[in-house]
Amino acid sequence: MHSGRLFSIMPGYEALDAERRAPGSRPFISDYHGGHPFVDDYLGGLASSPLGKLGDVTRYAAIDEDRRLREKIALFHHKYDGVDYSPDQIFAGTGSSMLLGTFCTWLMLAGHLRVHYLPPIYYKFAYLFKQYNINPEPVSDSHAFQPDFELRLPKHRTVLMLTDPIWHAGRKVPSEALDAIKAWQLKTGSLVFVDGTFQYMQWDGTAAEASAQLPQDQTLRMICPTKFLSLHGYRCAWLLLPHRLRDELAQLHLNLHGEASLADRLFAHQACDVMMHTGNHGLLSYAQCNYRMLLEKGAVDRHFEVETGYFLFARPRMSRARFLSMGQDFFELRGYPEHVRINLLNNLALDLL
Repeated sequence: MHSGRLFSIMPGYEALDAERRAPGSRPFISDYHGGHPFVDDYLGGLASSPLGKLGDVTRYAAIDEDRRLREKIALFHHKYDGVDYSPDQIFAGTGSSMLLGTFCTWLMLAGHLRVHYLPPIYYKFAYLFKQYNINPEPVSDSHAFQPDFELRLPKHRTVLMLTDPIWHAGRKVPSEALDAIKAWQLKTGSLVFVDGTFQYMQWDGTAAEASAQLPQDQTLRMICPTKFLSLHGYRCAWLLLPHRLRDELAQLHLNLHGEASLADRLFAHQACDVMMHTGNHGLLSYAQCNYRMLLEKGAVDRHFEVETGYFLFARPRMSRARFLSMGQDFFELRGYPEHVRINLLNNLALDLL
């Protein structure tokens, strides 16, 4: 293990972004975008009503001052996880990237020169750690779904970052690994940040997320309803966090990013209502149908069985020269040189493959 490993993914992302933006670029099959037939159902009145009829456009939206929203979020986690959070353990913001930026800035300001992480974590962590001179050290050489996975946690108090699920492969972090992390937290007093951007998308219908059982006073969990509903044109995410950190992080976030828009505050309420009642079963069924279609027509092989989310990690039969994609090097992974991430909601990608 070495601390520069995370930074090694950055050139690939930068090159991909440059090529993706170039005129006439190849189709990109690993992206986040993707249409689905449930947009109007999920958006409700936001799909057709002018914002001025839904809220006061002369005022700041003040999303974090919306206690009713935080109460809805608490009810959602009670229903799905069987875990109770008070509104004072919830910070609502606009977009997971902004929340990641706030937390990494807080780490820098708090004097954290070194953090630990369980690979893979999102590229934005790599970018911000590099900008802030924070040294990230991996606690495993493998991903948690690999047969040779071994978790080597430090013996001292630190901050650990992890992503659950392992989004690019559609796999959950095993409960055994989370149990070991919980025991380690309680022993060392360490703080854990869980990037749960793609949580609550389990294909077997399981509602609860295992990371909800980590100790609340030592854990931050980030949840993202825009991914839950695959409606990326709106920005909404929230942190479940220790009470002692809520106001400090909320103040830092507001000063870094400013207020949310009215559209995003209204979307946050609508998303919570959908999450509480109808959920995203239609969206997940749609992704599963596309997954089966790819397998049945032989478009991919050596694929990972998907447990959650809407990404497939597999080897396409088609030559990779015909499309842009994200392979193992984007995720600190080894052993799968011909596999790429495939967005199961991207109709262009599905038609191409």
